[in-house]
Amino acid sequence: MTNNLKNELEKIKMPKDTKERIIAACENSVRNKSISKTDNDEYTDHVFTAERIKPKNRLLRSISAVAACAVIAGGIGTTGYLLNRNGSVPATETETTELVEEVKTEISPFGDFTTYDFVVSRGKGNDNQIEPLQLSSEENEKVAAYLNNFDWGDEITFDDLTDEDLETTDYSMYIFQWEKDNVTYYLGVCEMGYAVYAELPNDDKVQGINEPKYRKITRIDFEAFDKGIRYIIGDDTDNNTDDNTITPELCEKSPFTDLLATDYEISPYTLDYQTPTQEQYDQLAELFESQTWYEFDGTINYYGWAVQPNRNNLTIRYTEGSTVNYISADFRNTACIYSVTYDGDTIVDDDWKFYKCEDMNFGVKICDMFGTIIPDDFRCPDDAPVELEEEADAPLSSVLEDLSNTDNDITLNKYVNYDWEKEELTDEQIDKLKQYFETHELKNEDLVPDMWKGFGSQEFCESFGNNFIMICGDNTFKDLDFSYDRQFIAVHYDTYGKHGFETKIYRLHDAEQLDFLYDILG
Repeated sequence: MTNNLKNELEKIKMPKDTKERIIAACENSVRNKSISKTDNDEYTDHVFTAERIKPKNRLLRSISAVAACAVIAGGIGTTGYLLNRNGSVPATETETTELVEEVKTEISPFGDFTTYDFVVSRGKGNDNQIEPLQLSSEENEKVAAYLNNFDWGDEITFDDLTDEDLETTDYSMYIFQWEKDNVTYYLGVCEMGYAVYAELPNDDKVQGINEPKYRKITRIDFEAFDKGIRYIIGDDTDNNTDDNTITPELCEKSPFTDLLATDYEISPYTLDYQTPTQEQYDQLAELFESQTWYEFDGTINYYGWAVQPNRNNLTIRYTEGSTVNYISADFRNTACIYSVTYDGDTIVDDDWKFYKCEDMNFGVKICDMFGTIIPDDFRCPDDAPVELEEEADAPLSSVLEDLSNTDNDITLNKYVNYDWEKEELTDEQIDKLKQYFETHELKNEDLVPDMWKGFGSQEFCESFGNNFIMICGDNTFKDLDFSYDRQFIAVHYDTYGKHGFETKIYRLHDAEQLDFLYDILG
């Protein structure tokens, strides 16, 4: 990352964690680039090995249409690329080669944006709701440097895109366009966390063909990218204008059909699994199929959901090879599917989705089906209003911020000889923890359900032990528990009156960076 860009970001007033995240996104960008040619027009061609992909779905068609629309709205000139940014005569090949050698560690995988006469557009990917941004020359230069230094992530293929992302219709995006050799290039940066680089021959545009030839797709941190661009151009508005309401989206069909057609075992709000009768198999499948289902992000509010047999949830389990699939439902109208794949005892892949139906007694009907006795007040009246939307819980405060707050006490707590011992972490140990959380922010996408029968249970202690890190201050109380197998971190925290104490358990990444911590935890 150039010192000039870093210095400019340091001058901007923004939350410390946001600033550090943006700077980290740039400084972490380490790429091997192949420069194959530098021509007399001061343009450098880069060799990309990604296969060309034709848009086969709504997402890519939308990007194509939006890009074509933005090209027209932006008014990209056909000769703008012939001059460099200050409008001077192009440099000689020798001078250009020296320039490339000087900045080759600061060039994006899509080329050197400081040599492109690009137009920036921003808006919604649906219905072509996108408009060019009017940037000053200074802002344009800062954006170019930012694009060159941003961490564009790993390259992926079309097959790596999820069905959910491919069918997304309402998303924010940026489009960057420039021209060279009678070809319009554009880079679409999408809210779903993808950057799509493509080219559209101008001859095709003349013929009305707006289907680009895709060259490269990468996975990126859109939130960091968006905030970085907004701060550079002086736009500190929140890109998310939605309220704090979780609104489920209608499913075209029941997401439970395939799993309910297997020979699963079931715990119908009981403490043990059992094998259903054929009649119960059929009745349960019919009940699930009779509902209209809506999908929503349940990790926001239902992060403590248990997928082990318990009296508060239906639990269905089906094992296929190294993958275990769960269906779980509460007494009301909420259910989830959790699929997890193991390599030995190590989780290598998992997926957690949540759904609601319109029957507020859905879970109660399952209890009746299996003869599980429940209190009468668990049943909703027939005229009870359907509850699909709900207010989202406040997000967990940043562990990095808590570690950086010098007013907080950060201690190691050990259970030794039936008594607790507490000692302050050293500055060096705290700095190492901060370095880890600077690049490993805890995200909802890494949350896992409760597979340990609750925080503090025997099963939990067998996996996480009794020793933990405590962060304590005037408005902070967090326990950080790290699993013996280095797969998970459990954050037990005080919600200060909202829900009492809660626990969120996340997948732990790059645990080898925490060797020092496991050494002191014992």
